[in-house]
Amino acid sequence: MWTCRNCNARFSFNQVEAQADESGFFFICRDCDYRNNLVNVGPDAAGRPQLIQRDDK
Repeated sequence: MWTCRNCNARFSFNQVEAQADESGFFFICRDCDYRNNLVNVGPDAAGRPQLIQRDDK
């Protein structure tokens, strides 16, 4: 579950799409369009990035 840092809306992982650009991974809140940063903690068994949302950001 990810939480928007701007409006506190909560989304399950399949409700919003993680994206990446030159600044890193993020998702855009569907309610307020805020960019929420995500952190890649390393690849999963299939080689895909494992993304988390840090509590302090």
